[in-house]
Amino acid sequence: MEVVPFTPEALKEAVALLKKGGVIAHPADTCYGLTADVMNEEACRKIQLTKGRDYKKPMSIMISVAQQLQMKRFVKMTKFVSFVTSKLFPGAVTLVLSKGSDIPAHYFPEMDTVGLRVPLHNATQDILSAFKGPLITTSANPSGAPLCFTHEEVVKSFSDSPVKPDLVFEGKANHFDLASTVLEVKEENLKVIRQGPVTAAQLESILGFRVQE
Repeated sequence: MEVVPFTPEALKEAVALLKKGGVIAHPADTCYGLTADVMNEEACRKIQLTKGRDYKKPMSIMISVAQQLQMKRFVKMTKFVSFVTSKLFPGAVTLVLSKGSDIPAHYFPEMDTVGLRVPLHNATQDILSAFKGPLITTSANPSGAPLCFTHEEVVKSFSDSPVKPDLVFEGKANHFDLASTVLEVKEENLKVIRQGPVTAAQLESILGFRVQE
């Protein structure tokens, strides 16, 4: 588990690791995150082993702000989905949407949906932009352990784990004390399925319609 400052050189190293199927931990706009190449089946398996949880429990994917223009590759777009994503991305929100054509077959094949994020955190955006593709994402802590908000907490959290992240970026998350707000999108309705830093009241103010809780 290599711990490095967030520098241009370290970013190149992280991208090379991701392209080889590695797992990295990074500061994000909620808590610290783990990420890997969603298109690489072995990388998806490795992040599940690193997390240490049931392989059937889904993880989200994240894309860069620039990739929002290509969002229809990863999720099925409707006028409603387009409106919601234009209002909520980038930010501390995960939208559960129907899978698009470019979601690989190995990505939780028993499910027809995918959680999609466009993070706000600059370091996360730098990673996504440098990688030039979608990444699978989850919180950087072993399953059942508390969320981590600094690289020191990540290192301590994984100290006794049999599988550790390959690389941990130094830094701290935006410290919302919560993982992202998760919203299920069905037809023209939104339902909160995990409470997070963006509340239902805030969502309703942004979107102009009622959000189910």
